[in-house]
Amino acid sequence: MRLLAYAIGGALVALGGIAFLGAVELLRDGAGAEDLAQGFLVPVTLVVIGGFVIWMGLKGRNE
Repeated sequence: MRLLAYAIGGALVALGGIAFLGAVELLRDGAGAEDLAQGFLVPVTLVVIGGFVIWMGLKGRNE
């Protein structure tokens, strides 16, 4: 079960990193404030959820 949590969490963090590159591209293109907010919200959310999944995998390991 731990391995599954690590795999899912790592995939979400990696996907968040890729989405962050897309948000940086929006910033370079001079997008509006609303587009930037939405563009950066997705990567941050993916990284936070991925970190939470990994943390839950570690927590389950200690029990």
